[in-house]
Amino acid sequence: MKNRAAAAGCLSLLLVLASCGTGDRGSAHVPPSQADLQASVLDDRRHLFAGSLSYATSVAVSVDDTVTYDVRLTARAKNASPGTTQPVAATRAFRVGGVEGAALTSASQDVRVVLRGDRKPEQVIARPGEKAAWRWSISASEPGDYDLGLTVTTYQGRSDLALDTLAPPLTVRLRVRDTWSHRWNSTLDSVETWGGIAAALVTITGVIVACWGRLTPLLRARRDSWRARGQRGDGSTDEERDGYL
Repeated sequence: MKNRAAAAGCLSLLLVLASCGTGDRGSAHVPPSQADLQASVLDDRRHLFAGSLSYATSVAVSVDDTVTYDVRLTARAKNASPGTTQPVAATRAFRVGGVEGAALTSASQDVRVVLRGDRKPEQVIARPGEKAAWRWSISASEPGDYDLGLTVTTYQGRSDLALDTLAPPLTVRLRVRDTWSHRWNSTLDSVETWGGIAAALVTITGVIVACWGRLTPLLRARRDSWRARGQRGDGSTDEERDGYL
């Protein structure tokens, strides 16, 4: 009887555990499929509203100086009058509604672009009339003309999924003016460079002269030895031996 009771207890325990495991599997969270994610993105894109990107198409700065560059993204309000908008160099239609991100980059190592610390790289626009703004500091170490790339993206929440983006990126022309101080420093660098080359040539020439000074007595001694041997051997003249040598 005791064995039967123990077996019945074990069977009951197994049945309870099996039912709990089945319940857990039935209530487990199923990750969304690729089709579900695509449908979610398409639905969010339908709910975006019109926006306007305001930016300058060009900017100028002197060498080793800094200039600020501002970009403003505005969700258009339906009742906004045209006269309330601040004039800018250029505008671009862009759909907004969510987390907005912007980036300004340069492919040149001579140009440095830094987002100002008082501005966040990602900002939120939730309703018409709201704005997002970014400000960068731009500097350059060499004069010339450069191209900067401006990209703006509307993300789905805090994810990396883009609901709308500028494609291709906008091109901002950067003109870097030369300065007298930079010209002077460049001249000094050139002088130092050529001075170093001249010093190296003088050193090499000195080494060659010193080596030649040591070799000359040896060569003379060798020539005198050959002359002496020639006189003892065949009695030829110095002129003939010099011509042969």
